[in-house]
Amino acid sequence: MIRETKRVDEMNYFELIAWLGIGSSHPGGFPATKQNLDVIGVRPEEYLLDAGCGSGLTACYLAKTIGCKIIGIDINPHMIEKARLRAEKEGVSHLVDFRAADVYELPFEDNHFDVVLAESITVFLDKEKVYQEFYRVLKPEGRVADLEMALLKDLPVIVRRQMEECFGLGTNPLSFEEWGNALAQAGFQNVEIKNPQPLRDNSNVVLNELKKDWVLVKDLMNKLHRQPRLLPRLQKNASFMKRNRSYYGFGLIYGRKPLPSPPVKLGFKDWVRNVIFRRKPKKFN
Repeated sequence: MIRETKRVDEMNYFELIAWLGIGSSHPGGFPATKQNLDVIGVRPEEYLLDAGCGSGLTACYLAKTIGCKIIGIDINPHMIEKARLRAEKEGVSHLVDFRAADVYELPFEDNHFDVVLAESITVFLDKEKVYQEFYRVLKPEGRVADLEMALLKDLPVIVRRQMEECFGLGTNPLSFEEWGNALAQAGFQNVEIKNPQPLRDNSNVVLNELKKDWVLVKDLMNKLHRQPRLLPRLQKNASFMKRNRSYYGFGLIYGRKPLPSPPVKLGFKDWVRNVIFRRKPKKFN
């Protein structure tokens, strides 16, 4: 768990977010989450997976407003602790289950969920592996909805290097077209980008979410006191996005798992042709 075994300067972006317990560090913050959920149209009878659930903000919001059942997974047990606390405090523990798990190897059987949600995790990971796992655990006609940062134009080498310094090696936003292609290559159909938009000037999403989220606000001041480098670290990331926001946008990468192909039925003529021209097995001496 990420307690304080490291200084802020030594933490990578995932470790920092996990230590802070932030659930909406993605582009657009929680307003973008609510906007996308309206588009997806989750129904009360549907079963959802929130992949990379963080502190459980999205999952608990869905449970309270829609009444559907949700499993949230995150690779960091510290996030799972915070998510369970949130579910208990908000009275939705009977609808939401949180567990530590790796998105590359989801601990669920095939064809299990109606909807898979993700928010700003795939940009840091192997897109092919993530989308193949989402495809596997979705039921036929199930939907995937992945809110991710996208490139509006090519990044100069120096900007890409600075991005990796802020957010970690392997951070790899794609263009909207490339995001759509990645989802289609995993087998999804009806792929589209919903709610595409440029990154706005209110780019200090992390600080904004820290101020608004009651689960986090109570210990933020203590963390700032214990880790004086926390605020400069957050400001560095926010400053990078503000300087370079013209390169970035975000949107919901959306697709549907197709129904299995029906078995091919042979007509009478085809059957006769197969019988007549069926090859006899070879005889070997």
